[in-house]
Amino acid sequence: MLKLIGRNLSPYSRRVAVAMTLLDVPHSREYLSVTADPDRGLELNPVGRVPVLELEDGERLIESAAILDYLMELVGPAKSLIPPHGKARRDCIQLMAIGSGVLDKSVNAIYEVRRRPAEKVHEPWRQHLLRQSAGGLAALDARAARSHAQNDKAWLLGEQIGMADITAAVTVTFLRVMVPEP
Repeated sequence: MLKLIGRNLSPYSRRVAVAMTLLDVPHSREYLSVTADPDRGLELNPVGRVPVLELEDGERLIESAAILDYLMELVGPAKSLIPPHGKARRDCIQLMAIGSGVLDKSVNAIYEVRRRPAEKVHEPWRQHLLRQSAGGLAALDARAARSHAQNDKAWLLGEQIGMADITAAVTVTFLRVMVPEP
């Protein structure tokens, strides 16, 4: 059985967990905080990050994008949450990249305050990171508005949920908890 390693506080782990659930991919979980257990993180992934997907043969896949690519191949094009080719695929991957970019910039802004001594926080850098995050969120909002205007679609890119939607939802819920400022 596949094993997903990482805790749900990690938005990268959470987007993989949501995809696996929606795709009905049987798996077990190992909830790991690499901050609390950095040695275990480095044992699983050379850069000590989650998520990690351990395959049945012991192979380990790292980084959510690589894991999601594997999962979409595993379930095949009929069930995939990422379109198989063309503009639809590019659009989905672009929106996923925007959501992931917002997460990356936001996590860096969070660490600037939570991981540095107060006298070492570089507020102009933190504000720059938050502006970058806001730009990505504005792009996701604009896409959602276009989708809603086109035949009242509930999802970013079509009639059913996809990885762009999952990534956007995980991004927004993470930010509501971790960066609650306007």
